[in-house]
Amino acid sequence: MSHPLHDLRMPGPTLVLVDDSDGLALDALHGIEDVPGLEPTIVPLSSLDGPRKGWGSVLVVAADRARLRRMASAVPLLGQCKAVACWLTDAPTPWVLVPRPEWPPLAHLVARPAGERGVLTVVRFGSGARAQLVVMEMARQAAGPGDTTHGGVVVAYAGRPAAPGLDARSVLLTDLSGAGEESRDVPPDVVVARRDGAVDEHHVIDRAPTVVTDPGPEPVDERIFNPVGFRKDWDEPVISLAGPVTEDVVAAARAHQGVRLTADTSTADLLALAASGVPLVGVDAARLAETGFAPGLVDALAAQVDLDDALRREEHSLAVRRAAFDHHSTLAWRSALASRAGVRHVALPPVSALLATKRPEMLDFALRQVARQRGAEVELVLAAHGFEPDRDAVRRALGDRPHQVLTFDGGDFFGDVLTAAARAASSEVLLKVDDDDWYSPDAVHDLLMARRFSGADVVGMPSEFVYLHANEHREDLTVRRNHPSELFARFVAGGTLLLDRGLLSSLGYFRRVRKFVDAQLLSGVEAAGGRIYRTHGLGYILRRTGAGHTWQRDDEEFRRPDIVASEWAGFQPSLALEVDPLDRPEGGA
Repeated sequence: MSHPLHDLRMPGPTLVLVDDSDGLALDALHGIEDVPGLEPTIVPLSSLDGPRKGWGSVLVVAADRARLRRMASAVPLLGQCKAVACWLTDAPTPWVLVPRPEWPPLAHLVARPAGERGVLTVVRFGSGARAQLVVMEMARQAAGPGDTTHGGVVVAYAGRPAAPGLDARSVLLTDLSGAGEESRDVPPDVVVARRDGAVDEHHVIDRAPTVVTDPGPEPVDERIFNPVGFRKDWDEPVISLAGPVTEDVVAAARAHQGVRLTADTSTADLLALAASGVPLVGVDAARLAETGFAPGLVDALAAQVDLDDALRREEHSLAVRRAAFDHHSTLAWRSALASRAGVRHVALPPVSALLATKRPEMLDFALRQVARQRGAEVELVLAAHGFEPDRDAVRRALGDRPHQVLTFDGGDFFGDVLTAAARAASSEVLLKVDDDDWYSPDAVHDLLMARRFSGADVVGMPSEFVYLHANEHREDLTVRRNHPSELFARFVAGGTLLLDRGLLSSLGYFRRVRKFVDAQLLSGVEAAGGRIYRTHGLGYILRRTGAGHTWQRDDEEFRRPDIVASEWAGFQPSLALEVDPLDRPEGGA
């Protein structure tokens, strides 16, 4: 059998820089010396101790995107060369590199499978390009568009590798002595080290960098290991996995009812599976607690779940992936480091919820949905459309939560009302909410979580669960529709639209219309080339009463056999919704 790179032609000599953290990429290199024209010099990442220059081309080899991103944090100066390639040996999908404008003109660009072993991206230039910067950009773009920041905290590492998650500013030190060097223009806020020691004060930050020797378990790279692609169904039973968890392993596990953990499952592998939403069984809670896992994640993993029930299985997946994100993502890990150093860190950004309503009778209900949000900073911008709300009652309902109250004439366009609310909002991230729909306490948090791991321009939930009030033909019903979730899509529920203020402004805010304002916005986002991500539907229920909706549709349309997955008599929300008894509909079960 020919080598996966048998037809790769690179100007020699070629530096083959390989991730040797777990042996996967090293094993794939067997026979690479025989690839024609490559002239490889194989250098494991752990053996690098300084710049490596004088190459015709550079080939970076890692098992998957997560390992590529981690190793890129440690890539030294590589000089200039005319070709840079990246081989991910255990990744399922090729990805295309978008060249940066400061690079030399491209002569060739390809992204393709590497035979039967992973994927390959190759870029060739008309003249020499700085290989280190090309590798860094490959690692950045491999995760797709989106937030690539770390919230402002600058981290260095002494005597140990960089943590997972690409960090272009990380500095790898052999020991603590270099952390406070006066000549360093960008000194670290925190130095993660194997052992404690003294560090000099630095004149830029007016203090010595904080040394942390007990940062806890290594975080999981949530931009790579996340719920994108989660399946609500399965084709195969619970499986036990052997060997390191890669993107290929997670992709294959999606078809299984769950994954059984073993005594050999490493901390990194468990976190990758948990953050990906793969249902897990065989959890040893005591062992996990000893390993340093957060109690919230241990409790979620150890919960008894009937995996034969598809809804309970998905609820369990959500609880586990949320806990993994909150306590063990790169964002959470860095937030904890920043807190110990006493420096500012921005993790999940604050959100302004825009609530435009013409129905004073629904206001108390809507305020309770906002007031109970947790895990996120939420400001409410209430746009009362055609009535004057009791501002003291609004204040009492929201407690300490920041809010604004705006009033508008009943004849104003709905789009104009929402635009005014968006312009008044104090946050850079905006969320449109409806006055009669149910939201779980984690709804805003989960939308922000999806925004982080997906990198999408707009994030929302599907209108998967619908509560239909009784009519002359039937009693109250809860319908679960077979909407797919955890994927990029063209449509999300209008009462869950989360997007940045800058994007909304670039679209001209909300269109001046009386109805279909959500469809107008999504159409504008799509026309502008924006990406829309649909996260899980367990935290939201659309209410239909037969009248009074800007989205007019016959309620029986929600019950078409081709779109209904389940029906229940009365009000039957997902357990994830955690409905307050006060908010249950009259007559609901």
